[in-house]
Formats: sequence, structure tokens, C-alpha cells
Amino acid sequence: MTETERQERLEEYCFNNMEKLKQTCYPKICKIGGISQKDHDDLHSIALEALRDSVERYNDSHDCKFSTFLNGNIERKFNTYIRNKNRIKRNGYEDNPISFVSLDTPIGEEENATLSDIIPSGFNIEEEVSKKMGFSIDDKVEKYLNSLSVKQRGIAELIMEGYRPSEIKEKLKLTEKQYIYYIKDMKSFEKSRVLRYMGYVRIREEKKMRQEVNTQTLEKNKDDRLSVFSIIKKIDNYTVRFDHPLQRSSEQWDSKMKGNLISDILQGNPIPEIVFAEQVINNLAIVWDIDGKQRCTNVHSYRYDEYRVNKNVTRGDIFYQAIIKDKNGKPILDKNGFPQSEKREFDIRGKKFSELPEELQDRFLDYDFKIVQYLNCSSEDIAYHIARYNNGRPMNASQRGITRIGEEFASIVKNISAMSFFKELGGYKVSEGKNGTVDRVVVESVMATNFLNDWKKKQEDMCEYIKENASIEHFECFEEMVDRITNVGNEEVYNMFDSKDSFIWFGLFARFADTGLEDEKFIEFMKEFTSDLHNKVVDGISFDDLNGKSTKDKSVVVGKIMHLEKLMQEYLHITNEEDKTEEIATLNFVKDNVDKDITEEDISDYEEDLQTFIHGVDDKSKLLDGQNHNSIIAIIAYSYEAEIPLDDWFIEFFNRNNTYMRNQKANYLYMKQDLDKFLNKEKESYCSIPSIALRCKAMG
Repeated sequence: MTETERQERLEEYCFNNMEKLKQTCYPKICKIGGISQKDHDDLHSIALEALRDSVERYNDSHDCKFSTFLNGNIERKFNTYIRNKNRIKRNGYEDNPISFVSLDTPIGEEENATLSDIIPSGFNIEEEVSKKMGFSIDDKVEKYLNSLSVKQRGIAELIMEGYRPSEIKEKLKLTEKQYIYYIKDMKSFEKSRVLRYMGYVRIREEKKMRQEVNTQTLEKNKDDRLSVFSIIKKIDNYTVRFDHPLQRSSEQWDSKMKGNLISDILQGNPIPEIVFAEQVINNLAIVWDIDGKQRCTNVHSYRYDEYRVNKNVTRGDIFYQAIIKDKNGKPILDKNGFPQSEKREFDIRGKKFSELPEELQDRFLDYDFKIVQYLNCSSEDIAYHIARYNNGRPMNASQRGITRIGEEFASIVKNISAMSFFKELGGYKVSEGKNGTVDRVVVESVMATNFLNDWKKKQEDMCEYIKENASIEHFECFEEMVDRITNVGNEEVYNMFDSKDSFIWFGLFARFADTGLEDEKFIEFMKEFTSDLHNKVVDGISFDDLNGKSTKDKSVVVGKIMHLEKLMQEYLHITNEEDKTEEIATLNFVKDNVDKDITEEDISDYEEDLQTFIHGVDDKSKLLDGQNHNSIIAIIAYSYEAEIPLDDWFIEFFNRNNTYMRNQKANYLYMKQDLDKFLNKEKESYCSIPSIALRCKAMG
């Protein structure tokens, strides 16, 4: 073929997103069957390579059409791809020497991490996706894969292709610690249940709930009993929700605690009640788990062979009655026609559910939990019950604190905690992602970046303060900061963001953000800090001296961040000179945060108003600092746009507060929220009738 003919062939098959080439491949791919979306992408790439090769090699001497020539080349390359893929799967672990060790052998540095966490378990991706439970296979797999982080998705795809753990770690450049973390999280209750979601059952159950939702009752709660089988079914059907934002995550128990739960169930021992709460949202009754999440999720996981009973379980020998059967499997009857039985003993240590005798499997599924269900609950009721049931129980300070922050903010905190920075990059332990520590880090960091001068030592107090004073914008600003550090950081810097010091560095970055410098400069400063600046003396003291005080008292926290800011300003040559373009900068700030139609003439009017407002304000107030000018002008502009009075609030606020946030957007949002609350309180104070007060609040 001539060069022109070759180009025409390529365009013919590649036009409209390779439409003709994909049509050529389609029957061949269907013939192969049982392949993933990644295989589809790989095979199309192989076909494109075969097309290029065929265009180069085909000429008039071939006794066939070009399409026939191309088909043969594609088919041969497809066969080679599938053969190589299957060979990898067949090899399995044959290249590795086998040594016999306990499944409970500790591995890595992580607390409670055992060998069973990284070997194949009953949770098999390929096996699960092959089960048809009302959803198409592709939908369920895609939903599961979408719930994973980038690294986890890479691991899942390599597992499905038959790669061994050692090969996966090498390909993805993962340490043993990272691999253990990713695998444990991929097998977690929240993620693995996606593959078992029984959508068609859920729809039927939801219809039933809609019919019943209008039924009102004066009862506050009711008692019930549910078998393990029923609880598992409700979990699979999503008719009981275990993902309330105020509730702590699953996987809180170590393997011995899980084993003791299974042992108690098989012995028939009493187990503390499980607590549910019904909440009606958009005319749909939702049942939330309040207490008992670990019990429910662990029996669910055991039923699906996702773990073995720990070898160190307190009581592993279980006695049970078994019907005696003949060699054909039929019960042997006594002279009265009743089945004969005998007492047997079975050691459950190291056993999955599928390895239990049939009698013990039935006993496990038939076990009844006592259920207490609260009815017609509000969001406040849910938060109250979660905190009440975990008071004095093994919920740590971080987990208790998050119950004080409110449902909306708790959900946002957990979403931020799930960012790749906290799950994959920062210097956090695996267990800290599960026990609420990372949630605490997020709360502390939002506090340090936005409300440093109101810092609270106790987590509960901090959460309550944020609930009353923060806005969604404060969390969005923090999330943006996390993304910025993620984009420019490196492993050395990422590791400095740990559960102890993260809020210090985020608090400092919020102040750096006001400088207008490139984010790489902040990373440069952090690297220099670890090398030399940590022991540099400023105002007679070094950061090492301050860091000896591990307390989270306000004076210590503020002192550390202020000290770091001085070091940063000196290292990056940051001065506090007034910007000559301040007027233009103020206009842009107000346009970006209040109204894009505001003009320079409007700014002049706001400046005049400011001179009026400051009469009656202490002239020593730091809020009148020139660096705080943009947010003050913005709040005046907001009062104009919203047509609300500012005089009384301005004097009250500026005399009540003597400091401001360097991040002017955050400071503006803080003042705006405070102003709105002030006006609402004033309206309520003028309304003597409750119904009128409510109408006034709604109008405000």
C-alpha cells in the first residue's frame, strides 16, 4: 500500500472513536467472555496495535482482503493476551516456598495486624461479582471499585488479574505497611457489602415502609428480637443503616474480640442488646443502628467467611447435639420413630463459618439478639442516643467528641478524613483511620485554621464550638488547603502531618496562604524546618523548647503556631508592608466574596461607613489592623446587599473580639455568620409570642 492508502485505512478504522475497529473486535471479545472493563481497554489497545502493524505489512501479494488479514492478526494477539493472563493465574503461589505459620501471626508495625489480614479470604472479588442478586454484575463491581481510593482500585484490578501480593507491592511501589492498610480497608464492612447489595429486595422493603410511614404512634420505643439470619438479611437489603455520620466506623474490634463474639453466640450466652432508631426522612422510614454496630457487622462478616475464629479465643470447644445418620445421610430412628442424637464437641479455633458443622451453622443463624428500637426520632434524638449509649463504653475521646459536632458537620468531617491525603499520604497509623483519630485531626485543623483564638483543649468542647460557629465554607476552605498540600508535597513533608502535629502545620499553612506565594515555598520551608530551623532561637526560645510541652492548652498551641509563623516569615522574606495596590485588592476581594457587580465607587462608600462604625470601638482592637481591612469592608458590603443594619453588631462584635484570622475569606465568613446570629437573636427578643418568633427567624 502507498502512504496515502495506509493513512486512509487508519482513518477508516479509527474514525468516530475507533468505531469500526471496535465493531471488528466485538464478536471476538464476546467469544472470550468473563473479562473485566480493564480487559476491554487492554484488548482495544492491542487491536489498535494490530491495526498499525497490519497497515504496515499488508500488500497486494496477500491472497486475502485487508479486513481478513487484520482479523487474523487481531485474533492471534488476543489469544496471546488471554494465554499470558491465564498463565499468571495458574502459577498462583507455586514459586514461593511454603512455611506453616499461624494465621494470627502479627505482621508489620500496625497494632492488631495479623497474617490473616493480607491472605486471600472468603471475600473474593471475582466470586462475589459472579453472584446475581438483582443488580447487573458490571454495576456492582463498578460501584465497589468507585468506593476505593486510587491505590486500592489498582490493587483490586491486579488481584482480579491473578497477581500475587509480592507482585502487587512491587508494581504499585507499596510498603508492607501500606499494603496491609489498603487490603484491610478494602475488606471492611462498609466496602465489601456493596458487592452483596440486594437492590430488588430493598425496593420492595422501601415500598412497604412508605405504606407504613404515615402510621403514628405515641410509643417512644419498643422491644423486639431478631435472629442473626434476619440481621444479616437486613444488612444486605440496606433496611438497617450502619453509616450514620455520628456513628464510629466498623472494624473497631481485634480478631480475639471477634472470635469471642462467635464463641458466645454458639454457646447461646446472652449478649448485650442492639439499639436501633427510626427516623422519617422525606416520608421514608430509615432505621439507624445506634449501638451494636460491631456485633452486627462482625456476625455479617463471619457469615460470609471473611475471617477465622482467633486461635486465642477464650472458649473454643463448643458442645452440641447432632442427629446420628446412616451412610446414606438419613437419620437413624429409635424404636419410637424419633431421630437418635449424640453429644459432640467441635473446636472452632481457626475455623470459618463454612467449616462449622451444619448444626453449629444453624445455631449461629438462629441465635436471637434482643433489639430496642426508638421510634419517630429527630436528628437531635439520634445524636443524643448515640452519645448516651457510648457514654462509659469503649468509645474513645475522638469518637465521643464527633457526636457533639452535629450530623451535617460530622458527615463533612468523615468525607474529608476519607481523602487520599489522610488515607494514603500522611503519617497516620492504620488504626487511626478506624478509631476516630483522623476525624479528630480534621476537627483540630479546622479549628486551628479558622478559630485559633478560640482554641479549646477538650475535643468535645471543640466540636461544640464548631457546631455553633463554623459554616460549610470553613470546611470547604480546609479541604482546598489539603488538596493544595497534596499537589505539591513529597513523602518527607507528608510524614510531618501526623496525628500529633497536623493541626499545627495546617494552621500555619492557613497563614501562609495569605502571602500569595507559590505553595512550593511552604513545602520548602517545612523541609528546611526539619533540617535546621527547628532549633533556631526566636525571641529567646526555639521550637524544640516549645515542642517539649505536649499539652494542647491554648497558650501552648497558639505559641507554637506564632513561633512557626515568625520562622516562616523570616525564611521566606515575608514583610508586613502595606500593599500599594490595596484598593484594587480590596475591590477584587469584595467582588469575589459578596457581589461581582460592586464597583470602586461602592468601595469608597463602604470606607466612609467604616469611619462611622469605628466610633465606640476600642482603638486598641487588633481587628482594626490594616491586614484585616478586606474582610471588614466585605462585611459592610454584605450588610448593604442584604439590607440589614450593622451599627449595633459592629460595636458589640469588635469589643467582644480582639483578634482576627489571617485568612481574610475565613474571617469574613466568620463575621457574616456572627452577624446573622446576632440579628436572629434580636428578632427573637422582640417577639413575645413563640409562633411570631418562629416566623421572624424564618424571615431572617
